[in-house]
Amino acid sequence: RQGRCTLVTMTQIYKILGVQCLVNALVLTTLHRKGVKQGDRQLTAVGLVVAALFLFVTRGRPLPKLSARRPPSSVLSAETMLSMAVQFGIHYGAIMSVAFVSDAYVDPYDPSVVPDGPFHPNTLNTATFLITVLATINAFLVNYRGRPYMESLTENALLFRSIQGCYFVLFICAVEVFPPLNQLMQLSPLPTGGPPAFRLCDEGSIGDGDGGFVHEFLLGAVTSFGFRTMLCVIMVVDSALVTLLEKAIRSVFEG
Repeated sequence: RQGRCTLVTMTQIYKILGVQCLVNALVLTTLHRKGVKQGDRQLTAVGLVVAALFLFVTRGRPLPKLSARRPPSSVLSAETMLSMAVQFGIHYGAIMSVAFVSDAYVDPYDPSVVPDGPFHPNTLNTATFLITVLATINAFLVNYRGRPYMESLTENALLFRSIQGCYFVLFICAVEVFPPLNQLMQLSPLPTGGPPAFRLCDEGSIGDGDGGFVHEFLLGAVTSFGFRTMLCVIMVVDSALVTLLEKAIRSVFEG
């Protein structure tokens, strides 16, 4: 029982690390292309949260009875690799959508937007930070295996309550109901109107030249419903998709 619980725990840790590394590489590359960085306080807060969540993941205990069903025996199994690929694909779409819409609010002639300059928060940095943190929390939520191999997520009270708290704080920041928290996290105020006219035709926008219909849809949606609403919708859709598809993959491989 203890050995199987350890195997499942290590597999889910490797899956979380794999998805998190891919997401961070995507975000850092996207921001560097635009001369935008992440703040020291942002990275410190995320590092502390991730370290605590990993600790709580390892607190999951084996069940009293050994299950007849066997978990994946390797991190290179088909189920694990497919799960990671699907999760990253969903996060990729969410991150690039948020980055494209956010870039429309960034002044390309802002002297602070340089790769090696000091950190200055803007819409692109703030929105991509929020969606990156969401992807990280989702990785812990959907990859926690639980029964029939170990305690379920709700039984692992420390991890469950921590994830709930992270979601609460994240959406508080996204809707800006407590500005001091956003200032503490070095987040800039999110736009309230549509994209500036001088950016709508800018050829330097993220993703320009590909997926024109999707880009027009995103800009139309953010103009109609507002940036904060659009950001929250993308965050909810991302969370729902990774959760549902992860359950579907498990049901297919477990029969």
